[in-house]
Amino acid sequence: MGLPFESVDESANPGQKARARLAESRREEQKQTQERREGRKHGELSRSLEEKIEACNPKQLKRVIKLARLNLKDHKQAPERWQIHLYGNTKLLAHASRKNKLYCLELRSCGKPNCRKCPHGPYVFSYHRDGQYYPSKSESDFSRLPKPIRDLFAPIRAEMKANAAKQA
Repeated sequence: MGLPFESVDESANPGQKARARLAESRREEQKQTQERREGRKHGELSRSLEEKIEACNPKQLKRVIKLARLNLKDHKQAPERWQIHLYGNTKLLAHASRKNKLYCLELRSCGKPNCRKCPHGPYVFSYHRDGQYYPSKSESDFSRLPKPIRDLFAPIRAEMKANAAKQA
């Protein structure tokens, strides 16, 4: 992680040595976590998972293959509404699935205590499955959304903009 190594000489007291060993183990753990996360993007398996698969007997390996196929099929479907976590005080206006993504039209609050314009939006977010997580991605350009999603969300956005213009 770029943290400097604290060298401890032999004459250092046991407390300093223990702190140095603890700091070194934390750096090593952070480095391993970062490598694991980066490898996940490229489809790499963790070493511990590979070891566990190697230790399986043929019956267990068949079960692993069956489970992997089920999970792969699950990745090709959009997440359900109840499977995603909405940010803070988000109000969901509409949602629709397309291929393996769930598109949500949301009003979000900025979190500032004295903001008079809250909630802000509407914003379009897409959710898809990535392992056990459903990360959100802001779809900033409405015109680049799939046509069925645009057609569904356009009247709602137009109504929201008209209401905002009346209030201004």
